[in-house]
Amino acid sequence: MEREIDNLVTQYESRGLTRRQFVASLAAMVGAGSTSVRAARQVGQVAQGRTINHVSLAVSDVPASAEFYQQLLGLDVVSRPTNGGINMGLSDGFLGVYPIPEPGRVHHFCIGVDDYDADRIKGRFDEIGYEARVSRDPANRTSGGDQLYFSDPDGTMVQLGENGYQG
Repeated sequence: MEREIDNLVTQYESRGLTRRQFVASLAAMVGAGSTSVRAARQVGQVAQGRTINHVSLAVSDVPASAEFYQQLLGLDVVSRPTNGGINMGLSDGFLGVYPIPEPGRVHHFCIGVDDYDADRIKGRFDEIGYEARVSRDPANRTSGGDQLYFSDPDGTMVQLGENGYQG
């Protein structure tokens, strides 16, 4: 924790933090069981991210949402997974609209990584003690391959996938 406090002091002295931010960060750090400090100590690199591969939106009407994005942004359908979603191409990534509860939110986003191998990367997550899961459910994709998911410290679901994966 000494190194984290020293980093805070350095940021404050270089005017990277306001006094209020410095005090709040310090209080959170030394307070009972600061999760941000624990998370920072546990995380290590598991893969090299390169792209935002895709974003999956929860929508109430898949065809209407797909039509909206097609008309507004000229997107073409690149795949139709068996789970009822529609994926629309964006260069080497895509935008997915899916019939997922709580419409109007981002369900998850996917980072394209170098040398993607779900089991190998899951092993790296296990080594650093950070929870991740591999989904082998073919209903959730049309192009094959296993999917790896984890949650960030705020609970946002993140997927890792092959660069250029198109759904």
